[in-house]
Amino acid sequence: MPVLAEKLNRAQEDALQELCNIGMGHATTALAQLMGKTIYFDIPRISQVPISQIPQIVGNAEQTVVGIYLRFSGPISGNIILIFPKKSVLLLRQIMTGDKSRKLVFDEYNTSLLKEVGNILTGSYLSVMENLLKMQLVQSVPWFAFDLASAIIDPILIQLGKDTDNAVVIEAEFFVRESENLKGRFYLLPDPKSVKLMLEAVGMGG
Repeated sequence: MPVLAEKLNRAQEDALQELCNIGMGHATTALAQLMGKTIYFDIPRISQVPISQIPQIVGNAEQTVVGIYLRFSGPISGNIILIFPKKSVLLLRQIMTGDKSRKLVFDEYNTSLLKEVGNILTGSYLSVMENLLKMQLVQSVPWFAFDLASAIIDPILIQLGKDTDNAVVIEAEFFVRESENLKGRFYLLPDPKSVKLMLEAVGMGG
């Protein structure tokens, strides 16, 4: 089975980190405008690991979470996953709709609300990628899941595993400082061939 040909060097990791850093800045600004709150994010982390280790990066694979998943395609392609703990989803809904109920029912309205959050974050992030990489990218309709974290990411890992043993994972956590329970995690998993194209586009190929 193919693997990524070479381990990323420090300069290449820094280039991917800066790309994600700019993307997350725009994405969290868009979410902040929607919510009327200041959104912060941690410095993105870059990992190149065997696919079998990705569940450990995502966190507690047996924790039930809300997941929003999108594919993007174009000259480069890959997966974007947003993970929200249940408490964060309740706070998101309260801020956006005024609903203070502690019961979370994933009816059509609530599901659409969360998908729209995913659309806004992902769309803002990908627009930066398009500008910096000078590529036109298309995002899929978002998929929604309320399930174990492992169940949400397993289908993605199975697909990645058809092409490689290893994968690059770009991870960032975003949060509202005044509300410690309002946080989420952003994961970018580029398809194996796309990592090289991303690096070449920012002058870090080879």
